[in-house]
Amino acid sequence: MLGLLPMAILAETNVLIEVKLFKDWVIQDERNFGSMAIQNTGTVPILLETGWGGLFFPRSLNDKSNVEFNADKEEIYQILMESGLKFFELPPGETHVYEGWKFHFPDSLANETFMLSMYLGKGFWLDSEPLTVNKVTPDLVELLAAIDDWTITNMVHIIEAITYKNERWLYTKRLPDPQRGWKGGYGPVCPLSLTNKINVEPHGQGFVKILDGDKSMIYDLRGVKLVEAPDETNVLGKWTRERKQQAEADNAEVRRKKQEAQ
Repeated sequence: MLGLLPMAILAETNVLIEVKLFKDWVIQDERNFGSMAIQNTGTVPILLETGWGGLFFPRSLNDKSNVEFNADKEEIYQILMESGLKFFELPPGETHVYEGWKFHFPDSLANETFMLSMYLGKGFWLDSEPLTVNKVTPDLVELLAAIDDWTITNMVHIIEAITYKNERWLYTKRLPDPQRGWKGGYGPVCPLSLTNKINVEPHGQGFVKILDGDKSMIYDLRGVKLVEAPDETNVLGKWTRERKQQAEADNAEVRRKKQEAQ
């Protein structure tokens, strides 16, 4: 699912926010999924975060004119600016892909049209195309492992396989911990086969090996990501790699044309 929509905030500032969702459903308390690329289609450079994004927010279409919502994001924006958040300039015409990036998805936006938006301060937003994801009840939940990993990550990692209709996904689950301020929740990792028995086993400190038939994957508990996996299961890594390759080629062409025009 791709979201593309140019939104002019200022005469010189215009972008395409491309959102890639790897499934169109979420379960209760699902926290992260998806990836993103941004193309600067304006005439001036725009500032983007170097990291995984404190200035990007999924928001309802109703929030466009919500004064309270905008005031809350302005407060977050000012805090991030004062904290020394790192930025880089994206020149006109060029595209940046956030490598392996996932965004937080609030339960309140399930079954509702939403956008992934970048806040620029003073009430200015850049928006993706409207997107919709449905909240569902799984058909089957399989407990695969509970990894007691206090030495490396200081927590227990619960790993489950969740099936909905004709899709089966690997999930990690974080239990609520009021002392740390954790609300708990689920994080999708990758698609699984529908019929194979899934085996999870320790693979050194802070890692687990996941076996899905003849497919072998290594999952980093601390980094919360796959570090080894075939493309058919590592959908986030595959999309990010291929999208980055396309962006690098497109950016090189943009720079070539700029040099010829000088």
